[in-house]
Amino acid sequence: MKTKTLITAIFILTSINLFAQGPGGRGGRGNGNQQRGEKPSASKILEMLDVNNDKVIDKDEASNDRRGKISEDFAKIDTNEDGVIDLDELEASLESMDKPREISAEKVLKEVDDNEDGLLNELEVAAKDRRELINNFKIIDTDEDGQLNLEELKTFYSSMKKEKR
Repeated sequence: MKTKTLITAIFILTSINLFAQGPGGRGGRGNGNQQRGEKPSASKILEMLDVNNDKVIDKDEASNDRRGKISEDFAKIDTNEDGVIDLDELEASLESMDKPREISAEKVLKEVDDNEDGLLNELEVAAKDRRELINNFKIIDTDEDGQLNLEELKTFYSSMKKEKR
């Protein structure tokens, strides 16, 4: 009886494993060319979304993007404003997404400054969960007044940018 139970358990585990792998044992990842976690290339995205094979993505085709980013950012990606996204525009868009975004001290101040006094105190920073500011507050506060002003923020973000290089 134990042997029959063991065989049944092995059969069930094998079946679950095969099911989890998906068609062809590739975990359900289509043709298997793209590795898990790897971003598809611009040409692959174009190939997937260009239903009518005219080598561009129109707004209707963009709406078929599962993540919705191309449809959502269509106007931004279509830099020549011709109503379609070509391979060059798609490549440029993907390249800009890979670049680290520059943090604007002015934007941070505007987003975090709840009382709109042009200064950030530790409570405001903590409330917005700005970790980089929380962890470096005393270092950033060079005039030691317990608040961060625009110049202190600019200096801090400028030094962070230099460190990343």
